[in-house]
Amino acid sequence: LKDSPFCIGRPLGVGVHAIGGAMADDMEEAEFIPPFRKIYFSNDMVNKYEPLANAMRRVTESEGKDDDVWAQYQEHLSKFNSFEWCSTWDGNKYDIVFYGVSGYTGYLMMEYLKRVSFKKNPEAFTFALAGRTRSKVQELRDREFAGTTHEDAPVLQMSYDDVFSIIDLVRSARVVVNVAGPYMLTQGELLVDACICMGTDYVDVSGEIPWTLRIKDLHRYALKERVCVIPSASTAGGYPDLGVHLCAKKLREAHNEELRQAV
Repeated sequence: LKDSPFCIGRPLGVGVHAIGGAMADDMEEAEFIPPFRKIYFSNDMVNKYEPLANAMRRVTESEGKDDDVWAQYQEHLSKFNSFEWCSTWDGNKYDIVFYGVSGYTGYLMMEYLKRVSFKKNPEAFTFALAGRTRSKVQELRDREFAGTTHEDAPVLQMSYDDVFSIIDLVRSARVVVNVAGPYMLTQGELLVDACICMGTDYVDVSGEIPWTLRIKDLHRYALKERVCVIPSASTAGGYPDLGVHLCAKKLREAHNEELRQAV
């Protein structure tokens, strides 16, 4: 970021206004750059929002002394930082957005919703179903929820290679439940980081311990934004740890020496 046009200071003691605000400061100080922020708070993305790119150029040309130019820059900067310029979000906020429902785990989850959450006198909550292919999600919804009060449940589309679709999905949710694995291969950390950026809580069912370790780098960002990130929510992660412990114990006993030498 130090070599990018993100930080534009205005004279007369107004201070430094930076794209991404505190997020950009964190990124500049840290060796680790959160994956969603790396894509969104970039020169390429700013150039896609031409009004902001032009406003930044005019501020530089006027040395920040033109009040009208500065006001336009602040207006577009606010839209950029709030994702308003690129989002087609319709304003509906669902308690839960379930992502990846067209897969096997998604099918089990929808069966559970029918069996438990839609029972007599259920706890009221709003939700939407989401996946990479809208038609597949709609087909599953029509089959599983036909005849229920949720047969017209909203369907959203999101793909990891479309940052704008990620923004729309996350802005639509209070909680994102991600059941689309394998997480190591689908760039699941993009969705985690997007949730942190937009103040949306996140839950997944990953049993992939290396991937869970990967997203630990996002922990301090989640703390700062007061966002709950709960990986492996339905996975007994202790079983592989216990297996490794028992293997190590067996090796030590069999070879009567420390584990490293035994291996």
